[in-house]
Amino acid sequence: MFIGHYGIGLVLKKVEPRLSLGLLIFGAIMLDILFGLFLLSGIEHAKIVHGATVVSPFEFYDYPYSHSAVGAVLWATAGFLAYWLWPTGDRTQRKRPAFILTIAIFSHFILDVISHTPDITISGNNSPILGLSLWDSLAGTMIVEFGILFIGIYLYRSATYSVSSSGKYGFALMILILVVLYIGNIFGPPPPDMKAVAVTMTAGQLALVALAFWVDRNRITI
Repeated sequence: MFIGHYGIGLVLKKVEPRLSLGLLIFGAIMLDILFGLFLLSGIEHAKIVHGATVVSPFEFYDYPYSHSAVGAVLWATAGFLAYWLWPTGDRTQRKRPAFILTIAIFSHFILDVISHTPDITISGNNSPILGLSLWDSLAGTMIVEFGILFIGIYLYRSATYSVSSSGKYGFALMILILVVLYIGNIFGPPPPDMKAVAVTMTAGQLALVALAFWVDRNRITI
């Protein structure tokens, strides 16, 4: 799943307005950013297999640190502790935002279980695997992903308003980039190799996170 993760970040801004949209989106896609880093370092592995699913040309056969159930719980817990125990500010006021950030991080695992074929492990490569194979249906995948994104757009716009043209047009630009990238990923040619995928998952998505931070700074919570 791709734009569905970003949609979750938009939804959670309505739930906890004190968190920046950039941080919420970072949480929602953090497991993929970690996966990209682990691919580049050789810790985790995947390969391009044409026709692996209707939607995705990837075979994920070794990524327990970033995407297993146990891994997701550990990364979500780490996110909670990092935000709650940050050395500045009042920790008593940070517990709820920290919990919402935890939800953002763990939501990635839930959405991936829905979309992936059975390749997500419970704890490691020799443990039971999960996956409901939404990616085997193009129509189903697009309905779910765009559905989550559009709900997120509606809730984010209902929770914030623009204080400058950057907030208004920057948000529109961010959504346009997401949609174009998503359509390109589905209907365009597969990537040349997994290194290109890893770079996109890290640098490309971090650029989108930076854009979300910038957009959110130019909008005020209602």
